[in-house]
Amino acid sequence: MTREAPARWVPLLAAGVLSAAVLVLFATSPKHEDFWWTDAATFALNGELVRDYLASGFPHSPIAFANEWFVRYPALTISFYPPIFPMAEALVFAVFGFSHPAAQATVAAFTALAACGVYLTVRTAAPPLVAAAAALLFFATPDVLLWSRQVMMELPALAFLLVASAALLRYQASGATPLLFLTAALFVAAVYTKQPTVFAAPAFAAALLLQPGPSLLRRRSVWLAVAAVVVGLLPLAAFTVLYAPWLIDAAVGAGTASVRGDATASHISVIAFIVYARALPEIVGLPLLTGALGYFALLAIRGWPRDTERQLVVLMLAWFSADYLFLSVTGHFEARYGIALTVPPAILSVLLVKRLAGPRWQSAAALASGIMLFGASIVTHDVHRIAGYDAVAAFVLDHSKQDSVALFQGKESKNFVFSLRSHAKMPKVYVIRAEKLLVRYNILREWGITDLDVSDTDIAAMIDRYGVSTVVLQPDFWTDQPSMARLQAFVYSDRFRQVAEFPITSEEPSQRTTIKVFENLRPTQPTDRAIPRGRPAPTVGGPGNQGGGVSG
Repeated sequence: MTREAPARWVPLLAAGVLSAAVLVLFATSPKHEDFWWTDAATFALNGELVRDYLASGFPHSPIAFANEWFVRYPALTISFYPPIFPMAEALVFAVFGFSHPAAQATVAAFTALAACGVYLTVRTAAPPLVAAAAALLFFATPDVLLWSRQVMMELPALAFLLVASAALLRYQASGATPLLFLTAALFVAAVYTKQPTVFAAPAFAAALLLQPGPSLLRRRSVWLAVAAVVVGLLPLAAFTVLYAPWLIDAAVGAGTASVRGDATASHISVIAFIVYARALPEIVGLPLLTGALGYFALLAIRGWPRDTERQLVVLMLAWFSADYLFLSVTGHFEARYGIALTVPPAILSVLLVKRLAGPRWQSAAALASGIMLFGASIVTHDVHRIAGYDAVAAFVLDHSKQDSVALFQGKESKNFVFSLRSHAKMPKVYVIRAEKLLVRYNILREWGITDLDVSDTDIAAMIDRYGVSTVVLQPDFWTDQPSMARLQAFVYSDRFRQVAEFPITSEEPSQRTTIKVFENLRPTQPTDRAIPRGRPAPTVGGPGNQGGGVSG
């Protein structure tokens, strides 16, 4: 065997290792209608809405079609987020059908793209197995472990940015104009998957201005790429301003200083700039934070490496700084928003192993570190699930007449709605979410809630007007709010009879509950088919309704 022969197998080994990691993440993901995160089911339903609309032959405007769809399946966030992820889901659903495994497989495809992005980014400065190890370390971070196994857009958006980073580094090395335009296109794709990835614009610009430097500004291709990005993002900006302006208010009106929902907290404060620093162990994990700090200590001792690694490190520093600043001054605090902060520590940690091990052992040491940390993380980090709503939905469908109306009062209405769609491809039941009628709250209850003071008489009239025949109820859900308490008392009256009860299970004790199903003993025919969208909000969903909806 020649000396060159083993080298030809190295990229194949790297590809095999990363493919195995992606398959492990998919295999250990919830796939049985047991969504854990409150909006995961809605993100899957967004894709089904898109597929239905495309298959319908465009009978109405998209918004009119979505509003009709919403009265059957009131769990959408289609107007709050850009279109790439639901369009990708729609493609997968068209081939494999609508299901939780198909939705999770869409995320897995983007997870594979993210693995390629990390690999190609690190490959600009390191051998193949070191680059593969970087992707394994990235997958081992707590945030990536969690959100790569939920139907969420964090990994899909990050995947585009990672491939864009690889293209950017290759542009810096070669000066090839097509790579610059590829970087711009991938960046726009990332923003059209989830808006917060816009932080990468100043990070990429800073990296370019440092290498090759300000002379870059004299290149016509650079300004054409900038213009292409601006023009590409204009439709998304216009849509946000016209149809979802509350997103802007949520981003710039609160800030991370309002960790506990204090809308009056200042953006420019100590807490605003340390809240994500405190959360870094939860987001990145202590091993990689230690590795990143160790790399900088090694730089202080040994000095900067060769050009390609220096360019990679500069990009990672710009990436981390830009994202941290962006997170610190926009939006409410959530650890998942910091998922992009996992990338620099993972890459810097593998570069530390590479430099410490030396040329002879760098590949073996890096790959062994990546496999061990990824394996340990898979074993030690629980997979979050909430199970049981599929059984509730199946019972309601089996015991409901065509076009009957079910009222849902409980926390995970989205899981119930998803299962209704999954179990019956043709619409059968109209669903009303009680909290949309009885209270107003800003996305999460913790950020503020207002009771709408709906009287007993109004509740009875609502039940009759919309012809509610079935009530699906989580006992004592938000009954500290008077209107919710009145509804529960009305359901517990002699007007209804309990016909079923289902346990809702989860690894988290706080998520465990019971769902009871009640039959209306004196049902009426609906006098109003305009199933309510929320009161007094003028849109389906919106900032006052958890989980959101579509613009009306």
